[in-house]
Amino acid sequence: MNKTSGPPVFILSCERSGSTMLRYIMDTHSKIACPGHLYLGNLCEDLNRTLFGTLAQTQGGWDEDAKRQYAVSETARMVLDIMNRYTEAKAKQIWCEKTPMNLEYLSLLDAHFPDAKYICLYRNCMDVVNSSLNMSKFRFLPEHMPYVHRNPENIIAAMTENWIDKTGRLLAFEAAHPERCYRVKYESVVTQFEETLAPLFQFLGVDWEAGLFDRVFAVAHDAGEGDGKATLSSKIRQDSIGKGKEVPRSGIPGKFLPLLDDLLGKLGYPALDDYYSQSNPAASSPKQKREISEAAEIAEIFEVRFIDALKRNRNRYPTLQGIWKIIVAEAANGVWIIDLSGQEGVIKQGDSRADYTLSLSAALLIDIMNGTRSSVEAINQGAIQVTGVKDNGTLTNLGRLLFS
Repeated sequence: MNKTSGPPVFILSCERSGSTMLRYIMDTHSKIACPGHLYLGNLCEDLNRTLFGTLAQTQGGWDEDAKRQYAVSETARMVLDIMNRYTEAKAKQIWCEKTPMNLEYLSLLDAHFPDAKYICLYRNCMDVVNSSLNMSKFRFLPEHMPYVHRNPENIIAAMTENWIDKTGRLLAFEAAHPERCYRVKYESVVTQFEETLAPLFQFLGVDWEAGLFDRVFAVAHDAGEGDGKATLSSKIRQDSIGKGKEVPRSGIPGKFLPLLDDLLGKLGYPALDDYYSQSNPAASSPKQKREISEAAEIAEIFEVRFIDALKRNRNRYPTLQGIWKIIVAEAANGVWIIDLSGQEGVIKQGDSRADYTLSLSAALLIDIMNGTRSSVEAINQGAIQVTGVKDNGTLTNLGRLLFS
C-alpha cells in the first residue's frame, strides 16, 4: 500500500546555485526524502522512447497520439513506483529530486507529473560565474560544455551565458506555472533560514520543524552526485555571497548586458554595474582579495581535485592507511584531514587527531598542484614538514595518490 502523500517535488536551478545544500535541507525534514542527482528528466525521455517503440506498438487500433500517451502514463507509473518505494523505505511522505539538468526536460517533466511542485532556486549571476570558474580550473561540468564551445576564448562569457540561458528558461517556466512553483534565492536561504524556508515547507504541505538548521549536516544523507563542498560542510555558510566581485567585470561581453540586467532586476538583484560598485568589506584591500582568492583555491584543491584523485586512485594504493593531517600554513581554515583508514578515503576540513602530519605553505601547495614545484623536491628541501612518517615509500605513495 502506497503510504506517500503529496505530489512529487523538483528543485530546479542553474548549476552552482546551491541545490545540493537545499537538497540536504529538504532531506533533513522528517517528511521529505531528497536523494542526490537522479536525472529523472533524462530517464523519462529514455523510458518514453522505449515504451513507445515497444509496448505501445502492440496496442492494435490505437492512433499515434494514444500510443504516445500510453508511453507517458507507463513511464510515469514506473518512475513513481521507484520513487514512492524509496520514500516509504525512508519512512517519509514526499520525494524531492534536484538534478540541475532537469532544466533541459521541463516540458517532459510537466507531461509526466502534472501535479508536481517546483522549487525554483536562483543565485546571483556573478556568484554563480565565480563558483563555475573556480571549478573550471580542474574540470568543466558536462552542462557547461555547449557554452564553452560557443565562447572558447572567454570562459567568463561562457559561464555568464550559461546563467542567462538557464535563468531565463526557469523564469519562463515559473511564469507559466505560478500555482505550482515557489521561488527561493540562495542568499535568502543562508542569511534568513527560517524566514525563507518556513513558507516553502508550507507550500509543500508540511510543517516547519524547530532545530532544522542545526540538524542539516548532523544527520546522514544518502550518497549521490552533487556539490562536493556541501558534502564536506559542517554548517550553512554565508561567506560565498559577493564572491562574484572577484570575476573581472571586463570579461562580460557587452552583448549580454541588456538581458543580464533584465534578469537580475526580475529577481531583485542589483544591475551589474551596481553590483560591482557596492562595497565589499571582506575584500576591500588588495591583500584581503589575495587572501580570499588563495583560500578559495586551497578549498578547491581539497574539495574537488583531491576528492577526484581519491576516487580515481584509491584502489591502486590499498596499503596506504591512517589519518593524515595537512596544515596549510597562514591560510584561513587551513587544516584538512585525509582519512585513509577506510576503503574509499574521506577528506574534510578541520583539526582532529591524526597519525601523520604534513605542513606546507599555501603558495607551495598551489605550485605543486600546478606542476611548477615537485613535492619530492620540496620535502627534501625542508619546505614540507613531516611528522609521524617513518619511510619515504609511504610519502611517495601519498603523493602519487593525490597528485597523479
